[in-house]
Amino acid sequence: MNEYEAIVQSLSDIDQRIRQDNVGIFTEILILFDHVLVARTQPYSGYDGYQVGGRELRYALVDPGSGARNTRRPYYVGNQEANVSLADSEVVSLEQAWRWMTAWKADHAAYRQHLVQQQRAWREAMEAGASDMRAREYERLRMEQEPLPPPPQIWGPAQEKAWQAEVDRGEAAANEVLRDWDHRPRWVTVLLVGNVGPCDGCKARLKVFLYDLSVELFPKALVVVKSVYTGQEHKRGVRGGADRLETGYGYPDRAQQMEYRSPTGTVWRPWVRIATPWPVQ
Repeated sequence: MNEYEAIVQSLSDIDQRIRQDNVGIFTEILILFDHVLVARTQPYSGYDGYQVGGRELRYALVDPGSGARNTRRPYYVGNQEANVSLADSEVVSLEQAWRWMTAWKADHAAYRQHLVQQQRAWREAMEAGASDMRAREYERLRMEQEPLPPPPQIWGPAQEKAWQAEVDRGEAAANEVLRDWDHRPRWVTVLLVGNVGPCDGCKARLKVFLYDLSVELFPKALVVVKSVYTGQEHKRGVRGGADRLETGYGYPDRAQQMEYRSPTGTVWRPWVRIATPWPVQ
């Protein structure tokens, strides 16, 4: 499934959840490697973050109990904003996406080690085979003539050259497989799809998420994180309990409205905005 098809499916799923629950704000994350969908989260709603870990989640970004500032949180976002938005569906969506990708990375590294072991075993088998051929040739000549030439002359330069060429070809092919594996994926795209644009706190979380992917998991890949949301491009709002907090939903600039159409004829025109690296706002 490509990016367009994945977004259509996600928008359809979110619409279905809204009809099912009659109300709600939902988000889900789509993960694409080299433009092909490889994983997706379920559509999460608000307060799901509290239910699966709350303040302990990687992208909660709230200050610890000691009172020290959470240094992973961008400087322009306060602890109050992080706390008020802690229950947002984006928090648990990012958490689930991070867990999936770290698990994939571990499997990827384990399989690379398997490839290295295969290459080593192949080289050892080639060495053993060459040694066996040298020994058998020496034994054959020992039965036929006296005195015997030394073993290097029995094996001979021609045989050694042919054997080394075969080893070089095999190792070159194995190294090419490893190089290709090391560069997978070459392009990582993560889409946060929702029916409302992310608040200021969650926009900051997307920046931290982009940084984590680029530095910790996929330093050799081109990483793109996008927010895809229906509704208004940008709107101001007030949230919170006793401590009322102003925030903005969606992006006030550089969001592009796109059209997506399902096979059944349903049309969506969400806003699409590429997340910029922290600390760029």
